[in-house]
Amino acid sequence: MIESLLILETIILSSALYAYLHKKTRISLKFLYIDNIAVIIPVSLLAFLAYSLNVHVLLIAIFLIPAFTPGLAFAYTMIRFWHTPVRKINAKENEIISPADGNVIYIKKIEAGDVPVSVKNGKYFQLNELTKTDLLDTPCWLIGINMTPFDVHKNCSPIDGKVILTEHFHGKFLSLKEADALVDNERNTYVIENEKLKIGVVQIASRLVKRIDVYVKQEQQIKKGEWIGMIRFGSQVDVILPANYEILLNLRQQVYAGTSIIAKLK
Repeated sequence: MIESLLILETIILSSALYAYLHKKTRISLKFLYIDNIAVIIPVSLLAFLAYSLNVHVLLIAIFLIPAFTPGLAFAYTMIRFWHTPVRKINAKENEIISPADGNVIYIKKIEAGDVPVSVKNGKYFQLNELTKTDLLDTPCWLIGINMTPFDVHKNCSPIDGKVILTEHFHGKFLSLKEADALVDNERNTYVIENEKLKIGVVQIASRLVKRIDVYVKQEQQIKKGEWIGMIRFGSQVDVILPANYEILLNLRQQVYAGTSIIAKLK
């Protein structure tokens, strides 16, 4: 009877934790089944072992389970966060891949000559560094990808090409929930080109970020799917691509760096 109650406590606590994370960070519901179960089983076994060794049941219920449940969940998150996955790139030459893991938060059309903006609480914030290239001379799509703590935080190149711009903005470390976050948060902007198109990738960090690591240099040739940088902790990635490409995404869709195709030439 006691063992069943301890297991029930673990199930309730772990499930409540992942339900809360889903609501606050928009993590995929699959983690309610994958990571949640991966937390419940070892913590339940640990509680059962402690009880069989005559550890007082109140110590197990009040201290052991509440400490090990979020601790193990955090450990799984950090393993995924820092992991460098090996992903096979199957996209065709006329297809653009996602530069980031995460869920799609907006898809907007940008007219020729306009500077891409991100909208927060009705305020508009321009990515002015993109005007240093001719990327904006033709109509573009602007795609925003939100990266949760459960996503791999390394970003890759959406196309083969040469890095013609990489520019860093130090920022003021404001929350991405604030209206001016896309201007004042730390960010790094890349423009990559080949014989057929130019594409922009903007890494945007949150106020908790330590830094954005950049793996490539200006004028460097890179391959589609090659890792170009990493954002430490909460983050967002914007992608700017030509309007003559067909968008293959829906809002709130989960995408994966290197494997998800986000657009193809019409």
